[in-house]
Amino acid sequence: MSATNLVDEFDDIRPYRDDELPQRIATLVRDPDLVRMACRLQTPLLFRLAPLLARWIVGTALRHRSRGIGNVHDLHTLLTRYVERMVRTTTNGFSHSGTDTLPKKEPCLYISNHRDIVLDSIFVNYALWLSGVPPTQNAVGENLLQGGLGNELMRVNRSFTVVRSAKTARAYYQALLKTSKYIRKTLEMGESVWIAQRAGRSKDGTDETDPAIIKMFQLAYRTDQTTLEDWLNRVNLVPVSLSYEIDPCAPMKARELYVKDTVGEYTKEFGEDFRSISQGIKGFKGEVHIAFAKPIKGLFDDVNDLAAYINDQVKTGMVPFPTYLKAFDLLHNRADSNQLSPGRVNQEFHHQLNSLEPQERNYLLVQYANQCPGAQTQSPQDSEIAT
Repeated sequence: MSATNLVDEFDDIRPYRDDELPQRIATLVRDPDLVRMACRLQTPLLFRLAPLLARWIVGTALRHRSRGIGNVHDLHTLLTRYVERMVRTTTNGFSHSGTDTLPKKEPCLYISNHRDIVLDSIFVNYALWLSGVPPTQNAVGENLLQGGLGNELMRVNRSFTVVRSAKTARAYYQALLKTSKYIRKTLEMGESVWIAQRAGRSKDGTDETDPAIIKMFQLAYRTDQTTLEDWLNRVNLVPVSLSYEIDPCAPMKARELYVKDTVGEYTKEFGEDFRSISQGIKGFKGEVHIAFAKPIKGLFDDVNDLAAYINDQVKTGMVPFPTYLKAFDLLHNRADSNQLSPGRVNQEFHHQLNSLEPQERNYLLVQYANQCPGAQTQSPQDSEIAT
């Protein structure tokens, strides 16, 4: 297959190239939905009081700042400044570990737990950038962000789309095969890839790798007749653990889980993903730590065995933040409950708890408690705390 045909094959899912970026960005910064989202992030008070003025100011600023973006490197230079400011203003510190064990001259296939729609890949790449390691292309499901603007934003910023809305089993298989072939092509071209360990964010704090993700990876290697061991040696599969001391979206997740348990299903409102993105970016996060495990090598019985190993590696890399321990103790009514130190983390943790109705609070506590080292999976119904 020629290089031209390869590009054509992935045109609908790949990130935009340098030559496409200026026009795509010029169109994006004039999108009313993007301007409104930027207003909520940058000038929320003005947007509430004088929305037309806020949209004019923010829209003008977006157009001005975008004029100097001629390629992906320019975009990343600009975005890195915003990430650094976000770390300064919404965290108590950002740390990372394990980047010294990553291959120096080979791409990696990073697979991590999933807490936030956009911050997970942002923080993984920020840690890589701080360590002088090349960035990743990022997998994002087309079901997130309800398509349109959301997918455009992701594809502008080195993300490729994972199709999940195929209407038939055959179409779904072909979409998975296409994703697998694109990931293989990207790795063989020397670029790393990041993907979450399962579709959708973890809402209850449990981190479980979907074996179907691993099967999808391997689809593009079927004709090579490689063993699981050989495949691992080719792709440098690296488990990554993301630990947030405070999850800004925890109350939203708690309400969703409560509705699912009481009503039977939860229907996402239009624009809800954008609100989650906004809350994740501007919300306080406490300390954030990203831990990279060593590339996986060795023998595994099957993909289920490998998925279990990834789970263990992700859990091993988690930081046992005090908020996790406090939530665990509250769920079990422990008299010797761990106390959070006075300060912003303590205030935000209790603010999140008190922002919920009594019957919803266990769902928030479970999210944090399930991240404790060695904790058995909790559910709100199993906890001892009264609601």
